[in-house]
Amino acid sequence: MSKKISLMVILAFMVIAFSSLTSYGQDMEFKEYKVLKGDTLWDISSKEIKDPFLWPKIWKENPDIKNPDRIFPSQMIKIPLRLIQKEQEEEAATEKASAVTETAKAEPKKEEQLKPVERKIEPVKKNYLADENLIISSGYITDYIAKEIKSVGKVTGSPSGKTLFGDNDFIYLKTDSDSNTGERFYIIRPTALVRHPKTDKKIGSLIAVVGIAEITGKENSFTKAKITRSYGDIRVGDLLDTFHEVEPIIETDAPRKPDISGFVIAAHQLRIITGAMDIVFIDKGSNDGLEIGDILGTTAVDKFTNSRTTGAIRIISLKSSTATAIVKKSESAIRIGDEVSGLK
Repeated sequence: MSKKISLMVILAFMVIAFSSLTSYGQDMEFKEYKVLKGDTLWDISSKEIKDPFLWPKIWKENPDIKNPDRIFPSQMIKIPLRLIQKEQEEEAATEKASAVTETAKAEPKKEEQLKPVERKIEPVKKNYLADENLIISSGYITDYIAKEIKSVGKVTGSPSGKTLFGDNDFIYLKTDSDSNTGERFYIIRPTALVRHPKTDKKIGSLIAVVGIAEITGKENSFTKAKITRSYGDIRVGDLLDTFHEVEPIIETDAPRKPDISGFVIAAHQLRIITGAMDIVFIDKGSNDGLEIGDILGTTAVDKFTNSRTTGAIRIISLKSSTATAIVKKSESAIRIGDEVSGLK
């Protein structure tokens, strides 16, 4: 009897030890991050994973975050360690490859030492003001209010029955005209009605581009597509827009500083206060003579001071009467209603 009891005790101890190890392993799969004031999932993904476009993967691991635009200071969120490790491994591989290349250059083979040195002209390294993903995901302001927005179809469902989607998920689409395998669409969603901060006049709707879908064929009379890129949560009911290629914008040494006056009328993700590298929208566009890459200054006017410079923005996309810009410099908070004008 005593042997049986001893065996049971040993087995129980082994079960408890295994459970503890399993629990520990699970705990170690994530890094806990304490949200700071002003943080967004985009910012956190950029800092921790070095890729802001992976923020949906962080959101997916934190089901308690119902709205990705609403996280709060001191809130604890989980960041998958596999994403951080993958980034570190890629950096290490890049550094190793670079070191091997440099060593090979510094130590030519014996048979090459007698050959004349060939001077290769290295291509000029291009600095980009904004890559295509930033330009697309920044969104735009349409001239139409939400109920009048023009689209070419919508997301109607999915083979899995889910209603919320991300990268590589399959979805069903309804298109206004016949679509072919390989055809792509932007997935869009109106997020807010934009009114002019000074006149309160309706300007249009702020449109979020939440992803790109590519038609893969037909399935049970439904048009099936794969999400090839997500910039946010994609939902049943989201609209489709015609796809067009977007080219990255190359940084220039002497950007234009047009003599144009206008106002900041909206901010990315509906944020009121914006800082460096945030996205803002202004009430001037191509009809006013703006061009991609133009730089403008932002100025705040309040009852305490006549005016004060708050920062500088660069235009990254244009509509006829509005423009999307990235905040390149922020001396203080840039707010909706701030004036924009050409820098001197």
